[in-house]
Amino acid sequence: MSRSVVLVLVMIASSAVLCGAEYYKLSGVKRVEKDLYKTMDGLYLETRYCYHYTYGEDAVLKWNSPGSYDNKIIWSDDSTCDVKRIWKR
Repeated sequence: MSRSVVLVLVMIASSAVLCGAEYYKLSGVKRVEKDLYKTMDGLYLETRYCYHYTYGEDAVLKWNSPGSYDNKIIWSDDSTCDVKRIWKR
């Protein structure tokens, strides 16, 4: 394997580690009240200024770390909402 191919592979692997975002499927997300959503599994998501009305829609959660401003719910229409925190009862 040539040196340039190895260098590209190392760069790709290190960028994946640096990004660190994880994606999770959220099933049956319902809006409970302003900036509060609940999944079918009992997971609660507190958002910032989220006006997405849903009554059981599936979505994707992009999670970097607690307190990160890049944590988001990605809805099926490609709109997003910032997530402040998550908990389960």
